[in-house]
Amino acid sequence: MKQKMSYKSITPSIGAEVSGLDCSNVDTNNQIKLQQLLVSQKVLVFRDQMISPLEFLDFMKIFGTPYAEDLQPQDGNPAEVGVIKIKPNERQIINFWHMDYSFLEKPAAVLSLYAEKIPPCGGDTLFTNLEAAYDGLEDTVKNDIDSLWANHKLGVETQNAKNRWSREELEKMDADPPIKHPLVCLNPDNNKKYLFVNVPIFCGSIVGMENEEGDKLLSSLYHHAQRPEFSFRLTWSKDTIVVWENTHCLHYPVSDYFPHERKMLRVALQGERKPSNGF
Repeated sequence: MKQKMSYKSITPSIGAEVSGLDCSNVDTNNQIKLQQLLVSQKVLVFRDQMISPLEFLDFMKIFGTPYAEDLQPQDGNPAEVGVIKIKPNERQIINFWHMDYSFLEKPAAVLSLYAEKIPPCGGDTLFTNLEAAYDGLEDTVKNDIDSLWANHKLGVETQNAKNRWSREELEKMDADPPIKHPLVCLNPDNNKKYLFVNVPIFCGSIVGMENEEGDKLLSSLYHHAQRPEFSFRLTWSKDTIVVWENTHCLHYPVSDYFPHERKMLRVALQGERKPSNGF
């Protein structure tokens, strides 16, 4: 039976709730629509999707090429399906705006979470659109930052980093020089510019402005991207799938549900090296 996909925008700037689809069996026509919708909306939300880890992985292949998770495989899942779990009476300490993997040469392009277990309330996730954030800057600021680059590095061992890499791997990453990415990038899928900023522990300074002036500018851009008009807050329900453009968004997992547990399956899709910002 042909599925009648529809969607509703969550805010004018970001997010769409998609309905009428069984994510375990999406036809070719709707696959193309979903690819286009992700480019325009940045975050897609699918409710009431009772699917297996393998079906989750196959669904994500619509948007790109998955890669093996850094996290150790659990529950007999495919290597590309990670498990992010906060146990009962364990505190989630990743409680800030960030994108994943900006400190790598090729950050993950797209990420997705599937909610297996959620707390009775709380545990929301906020998302913000870095394209909208760039559009919202004054023209003088855009001119000042379009040619700048930033230094990205795994500055501290986060809660998930300790589970993803060995002590030796973390020490090597700490010793390696920072990865340099343009501060402003161009999205080839829609020809829009976007801010490429991250939390200070991952995006520590502007190249050539490793000083108080540069730190102030970088901090102002990071906080500008968090403005409510660029963002939305997602309340999870069990069996919800969320897909987002990792390098075009920041997200904030709210840590307010202690002592309850939260378990998500995660799939990450391969990204590309950010090109020179010559536009």
